[in-house]
Amino acid sequence: MASTHMAYGFVTGFMIAVLFASLAPWAGFVFPYAAVFAVIGSFGGLFPDIDQLQFWGPPSVRKYFTHKKTLHYLFGYFILSILLFILALELRDYSFWVLLLACGSIGAGVHSMMDPFDGWNDDHPEWGIYEHVTRQWLPSLQLVVFAHMWEWVIQAFAAIWFIAISAQLYPLLQPGWAWATETYLGIWIVSALFDVHIRATDRQTKELQQLATTKASKA
Repeated sequence: MASTHMAYGFVTGFMIAVLFASLAPWAGFVFPYAAVFAVIGSFGGLFPDIDQLQFWGPPSVRKYFTHKKTLHYLFGYFILSILLFILALELRDYSFWVLLLACGSIGAGVHSMMDPFDGWNDDHPEWGIYEHVTRQWLPSLQLVVFAHMWEWVIQAFAAIWFIAISAQLYPLLQPGWAWATETYLGIWIVSALFDVHIRATDRQTKELQQLATTKASKA
């Protein structure tokens, strides 16, 4: 679900900012703007799923996108995050902006790393995620069914981190708990719009049927 990816983007975005603050004590802007870094991480967590334009974009756009391939990179986003993080340490005058990009990139990286554990591209369970280095599709591990129990468990774990992080967000226009609450509410709204549009119930049924078929073929 989009909400799961965005939630972990929020958490990892905040953690990257905290790590930066520990390595760059001169960067006094980190904690006052920690909410901003976390929110950018959240949007980074959503970013790879823009390639779902393959399914719901206008015909003139769909041909340029393949879900779990065009904007999904198992290692690319992590490498980019490391490079941006180092660059932020070196370019003090631009460290705020570069660190924002690093937080967004790490959110996209976590999204891409999570995807092989759950679903696949439409009717192709062998298309779990595209590996750009070897230029081949990796099959889905099919361990987490869309919007099923384990996905809710994984998301609930992120919610616990939201609560812990909210206490660390400095009052930037509003208290930290308000930043965390409103962000999580926003994540749910975005996820609901995505899930309604792609008919979440139909997708879940399809994945469960595919899992049953896979188990039957192995029996």
